[in-house]
Amino acid sequence: MRNWERQMLEALRAFLFHAPAPLLLTEEADWQRLWVLCQEQKVLPMVVDVLAPALTRAGSAPASLPGVRTQVLRSTAVQLQKNQAFLTLYQDLLQAGLRPLVVKGAVCRSLYPKPDLRPSADEDLLILPEELPEVLELLRARGFEAAREDGEQVIPCRDGTTGLYLELHRSLFPPASQAYGGLNRFFDGAFDHIFPMNMDSRMVLTLNPPDHFLYLVLHSFKHFLHSGFGIRQVCDICLFAQTYGQEIPWDRVSDALGQARADLFAANLLEIGRRHLGFTRYPERVQAWLDGWQDGLDCGDLLADLLSGGIYGGSTQTRLHSSRITLNAVSQADRAGRDHRLLRTLFPPREDLTGTYPYLKRHRWLLPAAWGQRIWTYLREGGGSAARESVAIGEQRVALLKKYRVIP
Repeated sequence: MRNWERQMLEALRAFLFHAPAPLLLTEEADWQRLWVLCQEQKVLPMVVDVLAPALTRAGSAPASLPGVRTQVLRSTAVQLQKNQAFLTLYQDLLQAGLRPLVVKGAVCRSLYPKPDLRPSADEDLLILPEELPEVLELLRARGFEAAREDGEQVIPCRDGTTGLYLELHRSLFPPASQAYGGLNRFFDGAFDHIFPMNMDSRMVLTLNPPDHFLYLVLHSFKHFLHSGFGIRQVCDICLFAQTYGQEIPWDRVSDALGQARADLFAANLLEIGRRHLGFTRYPERVQAWLDGWQDGLDCGDLLADLLSGGIYGGSTQTRLHSSRITLNAVSQADRAGRDHRLLRTLFPPREDLTGTYPYLKRHRWLLPAAWGQRIWTYLREGGGSAARESVAIGEQRVALLKKYRVIP
């Protein structure tokens, strides 16, 4: 592990547990690498909150610190504005008799010692199908621009005034996905077990603790099957386990994780928290479940993967493109050799490109144009070498899937 990566983990541990963080870096170049890494991982406000006072006290602040602090102050002010706008909007939805469930971002943020320092690019709401038209009508009346529905799993909505960005989910996972569409079955009764929680003196409705913990793990698992995820997701999961772990029926959750082939993956996420983020005192039920894995706890490769991948595995285009390899491995749709995997990376089916090229949803015949755009991206990144690098990254990540027993 590189020094700036270790510094980030030490700062996160200090932030989460109100502890001092050692100052491990001395060179300006390394401090700048730290800031870039923290920005990629979306944890910069938390890290700066701990390190800035320590550096000031030590009289060894790097030249880049003032600019980074200004950046954090601005982003935190924007986050605070969006948080308040979201809670106000959510109360309007409740008063209209609607029951959207808040998942991920806002719920996880509330678990942090300083919630406004945990950034969220968007807020996610799980919507009952019969309530979706009313939800969209209310949002549009409040000034949101909503994308056309078109039967999509997620409908994005944005408020141009506050910058608040919502994603309305018809289901928690894309049903058509071969690799993880089946995960929705674990949440079929989500609206029968709504969990009310207090958030900044206002009530929100969300998944009950067992469902929410399972969803947080499986959401990270989904991104693991693509091109990866980041350390902030590990913090979210570990904080949730620490806060609600004693209330969670671990036998049921473990059974669901086992069915999804994500149980060893989940155990190693918690182990990252225990070894590197200060989560040394999980609730008894969590600790017993984790200890039951014994020799299966080997989180080093998983930690290295998430540190190199950015918030959702998007640190580089080649890494993003490599997701074709891992998804094919999981869905068992691609058992061909290396050269064929290279072709599938360059020429994936239409269904795999609609997120990047939305015009394919309505114009199937434009698939060759999307391939052309994709190839042009590879050429700009170094021609065939970029494509082969994607294959190499994909194959390394397939080895991770095998190590954590996602695939045989």
